Amino acid sequence: MIALEHLHVINVIHQEGSFRKASERLFKARSAVSYSVKQVEEYYQIEIFTRDTYRPKLTRNGKVLINKIQHLLSEANDFDIFARQMNSEVETELRISISAIFAMDKVTQLLGKLKQEFPKTIIHLDIETASGERMLLDDLVDIGIYGGFEQDARVQYRCIDYCKLPVFISDRFPLASKNKISQVDLITYPQVVVKSSYKTSPDSGIVKDGIQWYVSDHNTKKSLIRSGLGWGRLPMHDLEQEIKEKKLIQLNTQKTMEIPVYVAKLKSKALGPVGMTVWNFFEDYE
Repeated sequence: MIALEHLHVINVIHQEGSFRKASERLFKARSAVSYSVKQVEEYYQIEIFTRDTYRPKLTRNGKVLINKIQHLLSEANDFDIFARQMNSEVETELRISISAIFAMDKVTQLLGKLKQEFPKTIIHLDIETASGERMLLDDLVDIGIYGGFEQDARVQYRCIDYCKLPVFISDRFPLASKNKISQVDLITYPQVVVKSSYKTSPDSGIVKDGIQWYVSDHNTKKSLIRSGLGWGRLPMHDLEQEIKEKKLIQLNTQKTMEIPVYVAKLKSKALGPVGMTVWNFFEDYE
């Protein structure tokens, strides 16, 4: 049977589009990369890449095989992680990032469970804005709980909730008495935006033609909107009292964003017992 390492090399060549880029990514000599391809082709008596173009292209057989190779590599990786998790010891520390729009009562329930079951584990908790994916990919956290519409192939996701973000103004906002408020009406007033907590992550949900006031946290954003100084999107689950007292007014003329919230981890990284407790905690919310 051919070694998985040779199949991995073939997959990287396919992903990178050249032997040179594959050798750089794998930190292997070009000759070693070519050797892996040769070993597989000779063993199975098939040609995987054409040699008559500048860049390697999959042959007809190669296109069929690459899907099988990718599936096999994924299964092997899953097995490796599972086997390491079976024998993993309790983590001394666990780094978690949680989106500021996620319901805090669910977070405190999670932390209470961790405290009870793993009292000696040190928990590092980052409350972030629009940066959960980036922090995870940059290995700043072990597990992330965040919202987003796009998914990265390097990350394993479990959808645990949906966060509704309508546009709100306060009863003190200059246009509060108007029946229908359009986006054209709003852009003459500041949109209050929580800036991303991580420098390489983009801010989202911004009306480009308007005025923006940037703040560092959601409590400040909420306070500015309540004061009537601006408008913006706020998580529905956090505003029950203000809505009941009509201190905040939801603008039905503006579309409500509904963002899926995930618990996420890197596919390549095994979680210990504490991390798996976090991963499985939100099953009841699915």
